[in-house]
Amino acid sequence: MKLYQANSSPNSRRVRIYLAEKGISMPMVPVDLAAKEQFSEAYAEINPHRVVPTLLLDDGTAIGEVPAILRYIEEIHPAPPLLGSTAKAKALVTMWERRVEQEGFASVMEAVRNAVPGLKGRANRGTA
Repeated sequence: MKLYQANSSPNSRRVRIYLAEKGISMPMVPVDLAAKEQFSEAYAEINPHRVVPTLLLDDGTAIGEVPAILRYIEEIHPAPPLLGSTAKAKALVTMWERRVEQEGFASVMEAVRNAVPGLKGRANRGTA
């Protein structure tokens, strides 16, 4: 297993923090966003949406969304449980994560995408 990620990416950072809290280390493959490496054909073969992070499993399966990456890692490394250990706790974690993304992170992400010169006009992720 290895994680394709960018140090400047907030989503990559979420996964790195989660891994640190779990005490899990894995190979990290840097993706240079400044050089637009995520738009290369080589990276598109790993993640057709051309975003980071992407968890690449040993069998070649690519998981490219933070909640899915965290859920997969939680399932294969259940201790300590960071996404809840009961049905109620799991539902509450999922609810709060969704609210943070919809009510906070999404607004900031779109503002940054339309203010930073290198990202201006790229409100739809994965477009060149």
